[in-house]
Amino acid sequence: MTTDQLQQQPKFDAVFCDAPCSGSGTWRRTPDAKWRLTEDRLDQLIRSQATVLDAAAPLVAAGGVLIYATCSVLTHENQDAVDRFCTRSPEWGIRRNTQRLPDADGDGFFTCVLLKR
Repeated sequence: MTTDQLQQQPKFDAVFCDAPCSGSGTWRRTPDAKWRLTEDRLDQLIRSQATVLDAAAPLVAAGGVLIYATCSVLTHENQDAVDRFCTRSPEWGIRRNTQRLPDADGDGFFTCVLLKR
């Protein structure tokens, strides 16, 4: 189904966005990936994340939630991304977010629950 077709469907109470990201939260397991990330690639990812959020938002019913997640620890891909989204889309607010840093027990990741007013 295309985004246009999805937007014609009934709205959902919750939509989960596993956004494309740098994978910086997994660098403890894949340290070589850190050296492959360029500024241009990060800019592309940030644009893709915005596209994903903007496409998913209309699928959520009023009072519903949009859950944004990355396996990144970079602020540009996480808090900055949801802040930019909320600025573009004032009907959305941040309900809660979690940033976990990588440690011996697991990878780093970010999640944010956005509430549609």
